[in-house]
Order: sequence, then C-alpha cells, then structure tokens
Amino acid sequence: MRLRHWVCGPLDNNIYLLEDEATARCVLFDPGIAIEPVFQHIDDNGLTVERILLTHAHFDHIYGLAEAKRRYACPIHMHPDDEEVRARFLTICENWGFPGADAPPEIDEPLSHGQRLELLGTSCEVRHTPGHAPGQVAFVFDNFAIVGDTLFQRSIGRYDLPGSDPQALLRSISEQLYTLPDETVVYPGHGGFTTIGEERRFNPYVGEGARFRLQAD
Repeated sequence: MRLRHWVCGPLDNNIYLLEDEATARCVLFDPGIAIEPVFQHIDDNGLTVERILLTHAHFDHIYGLAEAKRRYACPIHMHPDDEEVRARFLTICENWGFPGADAPPEIDEPLSHGQRLELLGTSCEVRHTPGHAPGQVAFVFDNFAIVGDTLFQRSIGRYDLPGSDPQALLRSISEQLYTLPDETVVYPGHGGFTTIGEERRFNPYVGEGARFRLQAD
C-alpha cells in the first residue's frame, strides 16, 4: 500500500491517492484544481479507482470531481453537512475567479462520524471535524491521517468563510486530532506534512504552544 501525493493548481492543493500496487486499485482523495497529472498517473498505470473520498466540499477540493466521476464511474463519499457548500459550487467558483467549472455530481454515499471504511484491504476511521467547513472530516489510518483543511503545519484552517466556526475548529483539533498518537503523520489539504505531536507542542493556535486567540469575523 502506498500513499501518493501531488501539489496541484494555483492554490497548491495537496491531492492524495491511496494505491495498492499489487492489485492496481486505488482511492482518490479531494480531486481539486488542475489534477491532470493525477489522472495521467492513474491511466498510465491502469489503475482502478474504487472510491473518491472528500474531506470537504470547498471548490478547490472538488474542482475536478465531475471529470473524475466521468472517467472512473466510482462512488463519491462526503459528509452530508457539506451538501449546501457543494450545491453552491458554481457560484463560489465565479466569486473566486474560477468561472467555467463543471458542476459537481451528486454524492453517492454519505460519511458519518465514527464510521469505518474498508479501503484496499486496510481500514480507516471517519472523524467529523467541523470548523473550517460544516462537513469537514478526517480520514484516520493506523499511522497517518488525511485531514483536509482543519490542521496545517504550524497553522489551522480558515474560519472566516461561510459556514465556518472558529470555536468548533478548535474543538475539532483538540478532541478529534490531538487525541491521536503523537507519531501520527498529518497530511493536510495544503502545505507541508507534519505530525500530531509536533502540532500539539508547537502549533501557535491550538495546543501547548498556542499564543493566538481566535476571533470570529
């Protein structure tokens, strides 16, 4: 099993592909903007995409969702609390200067907090981590977690967007992420990788090293 990673698009989105090289199966996470290199890798290696998992529905994380669904015809999983965000995709894209996007398809299977997913012979736990987005989730594996835009290396997700909540964000990090083992590798939606232990000690917004106070806009 291998977790592959690409940085794509003008917002430097991290896009992840969990790949079982022995069986040529894979799971795609957050198909965002300009992800043609990811599609190229999938197609060049004859991979079968079994599922598409969304950490949340902000436009930069689902910009390529329609094309991914057309190409691979696999189920899409998302937390239902982000349905309103997904439904407003085209308007949000225009507001951010990304007109002409394809409307995202409907979600096939909803995610729920505490749910366990069987993925390519391994399993992960879904943890609902609202604050940056209402339906934000983290996918927690044995020694790593794909966390979307909740927690970054020495930073946290934006909490000034429609549907965001700074206090919910702090609770999500403290109760759902910082309760993971220190050695858990954190794979965020943007920026560099880190670990739970490092962020608990040194993150300036939440944890032992916190020195900034969050305020709602």
